[in-house]
Amino acid sequence: MALEGNLEDFELTDVFQLIQLGAKDGSLRIQSPDDVGVVYFKGGMVIHSKTNAMTGEPAVDSILRWRKGRFVFNPGEQTIDHTVDLPIQQVILEAARRIDELNRIQKVIPNFDVVVRIVEVPDAGVEKIDLRPDEWKVLAFIDGTLSIKQISQRVNISEFEAARILYGLVSSGLVKIVPKVVEVKKAAPPIPPPAKDAKKDDDDKKGIFGIFKKK
Repeated sequence: MALEGNLEDFELTDVFQLIQLGAKDGSLRIQSPDDVGVVYFKGGMVIHSKTNAMTGEPAVDSILRWRKGRFVFNPGEQTIDHTVDLPIQQVILEAARRIDELNRIQKVIPNFDVVVRIVEVPDAGVEKIDLRPDEWKVLAFIDGTLSIKQISQRVNISEFEAARILYGLVSSGLVKIVPKVVEVKKAAPPIPPPAKDAKKDDDDKKGIFGIFKKK
């Protein structure tokens, strides 16, 4: 019988541990509200992973943060692809470390839908910062309109990794978060009063005095 369940009831790291304890080979397929992922296991190792937009370790990182959706483990299902080479316990350990780091990052970057842009006039001394190749890649896609989630897809890294890099860039003063614009709905114009009938208005003015005129 296939192992299956709901992510609201089971943490994916717990599912990984069950697969590890059972020394199972196969695929774990996860359906989230807006993505689909699969992780392949063989001999106690994670050997391949993919989502709709990522493959390899970035896909594993992304999948392990999903908190909503359903999963099913299919024993014996194989793949010819080999994009990961990590022991299952190592994947679980790295996931625990990322949770702690993410809590720190979220104090500056609350979610992956945040949009960032380059600071046009940075503070003195910022120009002396040496950036790593992965930071240059992320920086190249910052245009003031793309969210962290969209940038991670273009660079083919996990959302967490993109947020971690941008956390450093924001802290250094090279990049800043674009304030969220709150739309203010305009009040509907007042409804004008109905036009008065001219003839009726004249009749109303006459009233009794229009009938009984002085002689």
